[in-house]
Amino acid sequence: MLPAALLVLSMGAFAAPAPVLRPLPGEAVDLRVVDGWDLKSVWQRAAEGRPTVLLLHGTGQRKEDWRLFARALAEEGYGYMAVDLRGHGESRTSPSGEVLSYKKLRATKHVNDYADMTRDVEAAVAYLVGQGVSEESIGAAGAEVGGSIGVKYAAVHTKMPFVIMLSPGLAWREIPLVNAVRAFKGRNTTLLMVHSEKDKRSSKETPLLYAFARNAVGERNTTLFVVPEERGTRMLRSNKGLSARVIAWIANPIAPEPAAVSAEAAAGAEVMPAEAGDEPEPDDDGGVTE
Repeated sequence: MLPAALLVLSMGAFAAPAPVLRPLPGEAVDLRVVDGWDLKSVWQRAAEGRPTVLLLHGTGQRKEDWRLFARALAEEGYGYMAVDLRGHGESRTSPSGEVLSYKKLRATKHVNDYADMTRDVEAAVAYLVGQGVSEESIGAAGAEVGGSIGVKYAAVHTKMPFVIMLSPGLAWREIPLVNAVRAFKGRNTTLLMVHSEKDKRSSKETPLLYAFARNAVGERNTTLFVVPEERGTRMLRSNKGLSARVIAWIANPIAPEPAAVSAEAAAGAEVMPAEAGDEPEPDDDGGVTE
């Protein structure tokens, strides 16, 4: 009979290998951040006249989580740069040479490694501009804290034309957003927020951010999509047609002028009753992403 340790080793020899993530289509690009981080990214050049979208993942995720959306963007001629933010994916070697995963990143009111990820965005934009991409054509799409990073960056860098937030929060990883959204006051930046009914946190906090955004940039420059389920990039996989809706919004982000409604029509408007099963189920909010 084999000793227990040897038995475990022999069984391990036949264990299935860990799944290998398929790379995103595009050119692999190494980015150097001003504070010393080296980041891995993938760049797909846009067709003539199309914008480029920075894809910023959530906590514990990586650039490959954007695969389906990135493919949909490319099919319509949109460019993208998907970045492994510091401490994530292939971007885990800190300036000191230490391998540092997202689990070791600090997120307090006084020291916040996530807030420093705006520098990661700066590095990506600087690279694209150096390759001849107009800064005014570079927008951002972020999932959870990635959306917060996109908003914080755009609040200071006024040339960014649009920001898409998947599952926004008032302060993901201690990055407060209210004042950042207020900084858009009087600008032409367009904002899209997407949350699901089943996401307990984002479904409560997104309407508040949406109200601040409408006050800052106007009703026509602010759009809200509500879908049935999931959070962050998983919403794009689980809610059929969402990627197409988001891409259509990029093409036409400014809502049309609201049509005038007569008093008679308003008086006769019907309120549709909710259907059975519309009540969202609670989620456990216990995933590693946010």
